[in-house]
Amino acid sequence: MIMNGSQTLVVKLGTSVLTGGSLRLNRAHIVELVRQCAQQHAAGHRIVIVTSGAIAAGREHLGYPELPATIASKQLLRRWGRAA
Repeated sequence: MIMNGSQTLVVKLGTSVLTGGSLRLNRAHIVELVRQCAQQHAAGHRIVIVTSGAIAAGREHLGYPELPATIASKQLLRRWGRAA
């Protein structure tokens, strides 16, 4: 339940947080982050999650071994990551 006057918590989950510094998404870590957000929500806080992990998701989905150097390649991975 959201109470009047509750705090809004903005949680920024960048690629390094979502991957744990590896080349793949760290699903166990993501589940833990969601659990923590749910706990704060249950305590009456509003939660806003901002993520920039689309490139990492696209890289994993397409089996792309490394972070590409070109902008066009990053855009391709970002599009796939958003759709995955």
